[in-house]
Amino acid sequence: MIRVVLISAPDRPAYEIDSDTFSIGRMPGNHLVLADALVSRRHAEIRKQNNEYRIVDLGSLNGIYVNNLKVQDEKLVHGDVVVIGESKLHFEERSDLGPEKESPPPSPVPPPAAAFGGRGKNAPGLAAPEIVKPIRGADPGHDVEVMSLDDIMKKPGEVSTPEAGDSLRSRYFFILYQVARALNSTNSLSELLDQTMALIFQVIRAERGVIFLYNENMVLEPVISRNPSGGELPEITISQTITQRAIEEKAGIITADARYDSRFDAGQSIMDYNIHSAVCVPLWERSRTRGAIYLDNQVQTYAFSEDDLDLLTAIANQVAIAVQQEEMQERMREHAVFRANLERFHSPDVVSHIMQQSRLDEGVKNFLEEKEVTILFADICSFTPLLERMDPQEAADLLINYMDEMTSIIFKYKGTVDKFIGDAIMAIFGAPISHGNDAELAVCSAVEMLKKMEEFKANLPEGRRFDIRIGINTGVVVSGYLGSKQRMEYTVLGDAVNVAARLQNFAEAGTAVAGEDTYAKARGIFDFKDRGTTLLKGKKAETQVYQIVF
Repeated sequence: MIRVVLISAPDRPAYEIDSDTFSIGRMPGNHLVLADALVSRRHAEIRKQNNEYRIVDLGSLNGIYVNNLKVQDEKLVHGDVVVIGESKLHFEERSDLGPEKESPPPSPVPPPAAAFGGRGKNAPGLAAPEIVKPIRGADPGHDVEVMSLDDIMKKPGEVSTPEAGDSLRSRYFFILYQVARALNSTNSLSELLDQTMALIFQVIRAERGVIFLYNENMVLEPVISRNPSGGELPEITISQTITQRAIEEKAGIITADARYDSRFDAGQSIMDYNIHSAVCVPLWERSRTRGAIYLDNQVQTYAFSEDDLDLLTAIANQVAIAVQQEEMQERMREHAVFRANLERFHSPDVVSHIMQQSRLDEGVKNFLEEKEVTILFADICSFTPLLERMDPQEAADLLINYMDEMTSIIFKYKGTVDKFIGDAIMAIFGAPISHGNDAELAVCSAVEMLKKMEEFKANLPEGRRFDIRIGINTGVVVSGYLGSKQRMEYTVLGDAVNVAARLQNFAEAGTAVAGEDTYAKARGIFDFKDRGTTLLKGKKAETQVYQIVF
């Protein structure tokens, strides 16, 4: 027979493991329910695998320990001691036990390492955490009282100490410590809030508890609603009068009997919902209110004390920090996504400039400005017949490889890939950042793209080779971010863009041509061949065309 014995409980109950999976956690439905705020809802499982038993952490907040070592997935043998939260379990294989080998009797003294099972893990004995508390008037050398966690977590009045008030303060301190611990180690905000509410119920006599947060539309909505047993409260209705007052005044509010409290005369909900006692504190961080924690008791008057209010206020401050951290992390994630999207179309230095100029909390500014830029269009010649000879996946792979090669060259010369139009590339030089020699950079890019194509074609099968043609033009355009709230993109508009596209259509395979303004800015650096004038589509006057010679 396989079983675990809860040796930290006075009556030492035993739980037989008669299935392949034995669950342990805080919520009802587990095979072993541990009513402990340090225990996650589904904390761990003991699993039978190939005639052996293993304990597996299910992603809990505070982990599991076997023989004083933290583990994620560990084989169990007879005599192992498992610690989950403040509970200590003894794993037993009853077939190996004789009458004289029953579970060891409980002892206030931690057992030696040998008591944890014969694994040779020279682990020290497990002891509950201790808090040292001064005793007033004690003799020197005997000035401390050691209180175990079991004593601290008893209800007020149950601790046999010289000062019951000191015990209560110790319990409050422990709760704050656990909230801070969860703040630093929890995997998500929802898990932290759930853990916080469970801890609150351990020390405050509330029947219901709700944590509210403002959503993105600045509407206050409940994100956690619980009762002391940990169950969720569907469609909970609480006093908006009390909650709104706490938020508006940015101060904690406590009422011994809300029905007769003159501050809430206008609160019909207090009478309708039979609220006797209530306490509410805002989640206030710096100058911003992020939500509120609300507790009430529908049975008792004077259920909450000023100490409760102070504790809840301290907890709320820590939760507000957690909410702020979650918001900052979300903004960092948005920042990373925003940057990754920019890096698809802009060179690294352009990306850095855009990131400096734009704030994530404001979004990308929808501004437009006139500026002189140079536009480059590159297009694949006769790509449609080539596609007809290839299957779709092969064509996509070929196009992606080509685009990668061309884009890296454009970025090298400080250009911005404005868009991909089928098999064509539109690039901008001089926007959003001008480098003073944007026309020269565009021509450099075109020359290197054509040279790279010769290498690229050499690595392709004969039936897959193709050429490109390039058109370049310089002129004044309107540039900026255009689009809707759902999708925006940086682009340029103007006649100079249309001329660049028409010049690309005029160019022959394997060549690059430029307009007159580009020629005027780059002729001292590159050689050009006069191709005469041509009437481009949509233009009334003829355009002078120059072919780049390299």
